[in-house]
Amino acid sequence: MTAFVKRWFPLVLQTLFSLALLAWIFRSETFRLQVWEVVTSARPAWLAVGLAVASLGNVVAAFRWGIFLRVLDIPLSRGEVLRLSFAGLFCNNFLLGAVGGDAVKVVWLGAKGHRKSHALLSVLMDRMSGLGALILCSVTFILWRWEWLCRSPAMAGAIAFVFLYLGVVIGLLSSTFFLAHHGRIPKFPRHPPTRQLIRESSLAYLKFVQEWRQTLVAAALSVVVLLAYFFTFYFSALAFDVVIPVPDFLALMPAVDILSALPVSLGGLGVREQFFVTALGELGDLPAAQAVSISLGGAVITLLSGLAGLVFLPSYRRIARSPEAV
Repeated sequence: MTAFVKRWFPLVLQTLFSLALLAWIFRSETFRLQVWEVVTSARPAWLAVGLAVASLGNVVAAFRWGIFLRVLDIPLSRGEVLRLSFAGLFCNNFLLGAVGGDAVKVVWLGAKGHRKSHALLSVLMDRMSGLGALILCSVTFILWRWEWLCRSPAMAGAIAFVFLYLGVVIGLLSSTFFLAHHGRIPKFPRHPPTRQLIRESSLAYLKFVQEWRQTLVAAALSVVVLLAYFFTFYFSALAFDVVIPVPDFLALMPAVDILSALPVSLGGLGVREQFFVTALGELGDLPAAQAVSISLGGAVITLLSGLAGLVFLPSYRRIARSPEAV
């Protein structure tokens, strides 16, 4: 019972929080009709472009992970990397509370006879590369349009939170690097998950340095993946006849990405829509119905781009149930 509560209770709270926010946003019947009018007038061509860009981002993310697999001497073909990446993406997007995409990758690789420690390390390196791109793009885009963003009180508060979040991330990465560089792992508190994280992080840093050319390629791909995500929402805006200068939209998106990733809602649902309403309303006098439509459109496109993973789930289930996977 305890394990069941630990697994599902946070998900229930996140779902209730998202539903409460959406109920607040859509509380007016007039507003619901306005959103419906905006949604039904969408331009399918721009939505299709957004879906293509989101799908491209998923493919690039798969190839980025493939780089770290090769660095760790895990021989997978490009087809296998794509198949496993999309299966994990589908689990992340649609099998809430069941199994995460990272777990899918680790179990699959372990069942195929690869070292689980290397599988975990490849996922960690992939995540760290993505964090590096988020830090770089967030600072660049926000500083680029700093004065414009600070015209909005809500956006100014969001920027402060973004920099606080990034500061914590940089601090954690720096501390693990320090511990790894100075060999302090044995002196660290003996809490198994913490020690394992430090140990895996130290190996990741070592691999980053040893394979610096591959690291640079992966870093460039991480920027492409992040931009694909940002432009998915930009094309959603175009689909609803909202034209925002690209630098302005890119400056908004780091806050969208970080706030929607906080573990307080279900995949950012509700939080992301309220942020778009407030920020775009204060910065561009955009009607709330269009702001909500942009957010929901981008979110739906992002989800649909991961549907291809459904094709690969049967083979994953067979492998996960094999004796080698245990």
